[in-house]
Amino acid sequence: MAKVVYKVEPGMDRTQLEATTYQMRNFYRQFGDGFFSVLDVMNYIQHQQIVRWCKKGNHILDVCCGRGLLLPLLRYERKNIASYTGVDIEPKNATWQAKRVTDGKPIPKDYYPFKTSFVHSNVAEMADKLLPRKFDVIVYTSAIEHMQKETGQQSLIECRKVSKPGTILFVTCPNTPEDQDGYDCQYAAHIYEWKRSELLTGLQVAGFEVITEWGLLIDRQTLEDYGERMGIKPILDRIQKFIPSEWLLPVFAPLFPEQSKEIGFICKAV
Repeated sequence: MAKVVYKVEPGMDRTQLEATTYQMRNFYRQFGDGFFSVLDVMNYIQHQQIVRWCKKGNHILDVCCGRGLLLPLLRYERKNIASYTGVDIEPKNATWQAKRVTDGKPIPKDYYPFKTSFVHSNVAEMADKLLPRKFDVIVYTSAIEHMQKETGQQSLIECRKVSKPGTILFVTCPNTPEDQDGYDCQYAAHIYEWKRSELLTGLQVAGFEVITEWGLLIDRQTLEDYGERMGIKPILDRIQKFIPSEWLLPVFAPLFPEQSKEIGFICKAV
C-alpha cells in the first residue's frame, strides 16, 4: 500500500493509497462567516444529535477526530460526560488540543469540564494504544470512506475491541448505489465509498448489531417524488417556500435512509 495523502489528486490510483487526511469543513466557522453549504448543515445536525444521545458519565471515543467538532457541543450540552478521547492518523489535524474549535483562540485552563486526550494512531491499529480503556460511546462520522475498504473493516473490529457489551457506535458515511464501484467516489477526499449492504455486513462481522439507521442528506428530486407519492406536495411546496434547501434536505433525510446520499447507523456492541 502506498501512502497517506491529503486528498486524491489527478493521476493518483485510489487502490494504491492508504488513506486521506482531508477534513470536513469547520461548520462553526462557516456559519460565523455567513457562507455554508448543505454539507455544513448536515454535519452540524449529525454532531448535535449524536451529542444529545450521550449520557452522564460516558467515556466518548471520537474515531478520526480531526479538529474535534464534537467538543464545543459536548462542552455546552453534555458537561457531565466523563471523558473525550480523539484518535487520528494525522496529529496536525487535532488542533483542538491547543485551540478552541469555534474560533481558534488558545484554550483557557479548565476550558473543558471533562477529561480530554489525543491518541496518534491509524484507526485500524488503535486498540493496542487505547486498551485497557473501554468506551461507552464511539463516534465515527464521515471518515470510513477515507481509507481502503479492508482498513475500514479492521477499524470497525478495533472499535469493538475497545467497546463494552452495549457500547453504542455511531457510523455515518456516503450511501453508494449498490451497482456502483466503491472506488468511483464523489469527492477527492474519499478512497472507497461503502455500499449500504457492505457496511451492514461489515458491522455485523465486527460484532455490532445495527439498532436503527437514518438518512443524513437527501436530494431535492427524491423529496419531490416522495411528496407526489404521499399526496403531500402542496405541504412540501409550502415548506420549501420558506425553508432554505440547505436546511430542508438534511431535515427530511431521516425519512429515507436507503435513498439518502449520506446515511447513518446507530449500533450496539454485542
